[in-house]
Amino acid sequence: MKIAAITICVLVILIIIVRLLARNHRKWLDRQSPVGVWRTTTQEQTITLQFDGGPKEGTYKQLAESEDKMMREFGHWAAHLHELRMLIMATDIQNHSRFGEDTVYEISYVGPQSIKINGPDRPNWICQQAPEGTELHFGETAE
Repeated sequence: MKIAAITICVLVILIIIVRLLARNHRKWLDRQSPVGVWRTTTQEQTITLQFDGGPKEGTYKQLAESEDKMMREFGHWAAHLHELRMLIMATDIQNHSRFGEDTVYEISYVGPQSIKINGPDRPNWICQQAPEGTELHFGETAE
């Protein structure tokens, strides 16, 4: 009887600890945001992603550079927990298959200076925070 009571007490304490940890993790995730400039390199190209607005939604710009060409993309993003939604509103790729579609990606906050984005056209990208002062300007003029 005494062992059963101890077992129940230990289980209750473990459940409370797990719930507290889960709640704290959820609060931590709620504070995360992709806002900023990020860079990753694939075998073919270097990609710079700039998330503006925030902390949970805004516009994004993407520049993919390879040896002989540059491809730009502009759109809207929204993030919640591990989900990143991106909607392409303008792109250099004619007849882009995801143009105008709200595409869902998985986003992970790997560390203070890196994120992981996984989904269509962005398979397991590990992006590092770009150097201070890096910004993308698409057709903007200074006044």
